[in-house]
Amino acid sequence: MSVADAIRTCGRPGRPRQVAGFTLIELMIVIGIISILASVALPRYTKFVFRARRSEAYLGLKGIHTSQQMFYAETGRYGATFDEIGFELDGGDSVDANIIDGPAYRFEVGAFEHLGAPKGNFWATATADLISDDPVLDILLIENHAIVEE
Repeated sequence: MSVADAIRTCGRPGRPRQVAGFTLIELMIVIGIISILASVALPRYTKFVFRARRSEAYLGLKGIHTSQQMFYAETGRYGATFDEIGFELDGGDSVDANIIDGPAYRFEVGAFEHLGAPKGNFWATATADLISDDPVLDILLIENHAIVEE
């Protein structure tokens, strides 16, 4: 008996050993199916991540707007800084009085003259580069002004 025959029979004379495993064709088919599923799922995942990050901007700007409205109700003018209006962003780092870096967006705020009131208007922006391969920035802006009665 040759070595190959001994390996094939594995101690059972007359009965060849059954080999467990996958053929190369079977593995290639599985890899192809996984590739197709990934190509379908990746754009949906990217869109989901984009929408989740965009919600940070919506919630942050909504919080700034609410803080500005409360500050205006107390003082009769809008605040020019985050410290002045008492706004803090969860997970955000304050760069200076007018800028907060959030997890995805950079928030800025300011106040300026409107209809004779020195701080009768405010603006706030949320800026981010959500898709690094894309040269376009994602920028959201809110602006509000008080009605000045004469």
